Amino acid sequence: MLASTDPATLPGSVLLPLLKISALVATGYAVHRALSPPNPPPAPKTCIDNRTLFERAIRHVTFCSKMLTWTIVLCDALVTLHLAAPTPLTRPFASVLLPASLAPQPALSSAPPSPSSSASSSYPYPPPPAYSPGPSPGQAAASYAFTLAMTAPHAFLIIGTFMAVCGAALRLACFRALGALFTFELTISPTHTLVTDGPYAFVRHPSYAGVYAVLLGATAVMLAPGAWLREAWLGPSACAMWRTVIPTLSAYASANPSVSDSVLASSAPRLDVCAAGASDSVGTVGAVLAWAFVAFWTTKVVYALRSTNKRVGTEDAELHRVFGPQWEEWAGRVQWRLVPWLF
Repeated sequence: MLASTDPATLPGSVLLPLLKISALVATGYAVHRALSPPNPPPAPKTCIDNRTLFERAIRHVTFCSKMLTWTIVLCDALVTLHLAAPTPLTRPFASVLLPASLAPQPALSSAPPSPSSSASSSYPYPPPPAYSPGPSPGQAAASYAFTLAMTAPHAFLIIGTFMAVCGAALRLACFRALGALFTFELTISPTHTLVTDGPYAFVRHPSYAGVYAVLLGATAVMLAPGAWLREAWLGPSACAMWRTVIPTLSAYASANPSVSDSVLASSAPRLDVCAAGASDSVGTVGAVLAWAFVAFWTTKVVYALRSTNKRVGTEDAELHRVFGPQWEEWAGRVQWRLVPWLF
């Protein structure tokens, strides 16, 4: 007997999807608050280092990060909501956001057509199908596994949300500590003072530590096991590409029953989904877009973190130049730049 794919019969059919959706929305909100500038940009002539592309485009980079994060987490939340409690309102989103092989289809009659109805069709055209034989065992198992994975939050997603929320809280504490002095651009105004309380009493650059936590946490949320991007597009497309590029593995497994039983049988549901998605043009376009997003997001995050790390030295040098002994006394007390006892 095939396993039921009705979300209402799945374990934790209400609480777990709600927990996942809450974590997704919390991550999007955390990224939005952490990367929203608390003050307007300063005059360009007051900026310390405006030569690099990162310094000139920092507000565009942060805006892009916010929009990309909101896009992914909201798509994930919509798909999770539809799988847990499908409604006519969520069905159009699921049909767009999921490959055809995974998108839930409306149930059709399982009764075969009667001979009289077949005979009444106008010859020579065949009658339209009056019933659906239902999914194959592999497809049903794959759909069940996909629904289970998508409707329960993985530990990596929870950890990522925790990192993003903590990073955002740290950033907001830095915004409050510096007040009007906090800008996304490197600048020191004539009325600038050296702030050494609040988060700055523990590390010299806590806001940058918050950036690291927010971006890495958001990345974990978007790519965790059970995430929409991974389960619906990246995983199946990678599996399909693997089977296409290395067909000898299937031949080897067929020639070795022990390998086929012990290895391929355990992954058969996922491979079945991959094979179905690989022949679907919509699925192919979606997979290309998903991998393009991952490449762009990874490049942007690495670039942002690398540029932020360079800022630490530049900011220390400029503060030392402006405040002199006051900065030296503070740096002597607060030796850690980003993380206490680590860095």
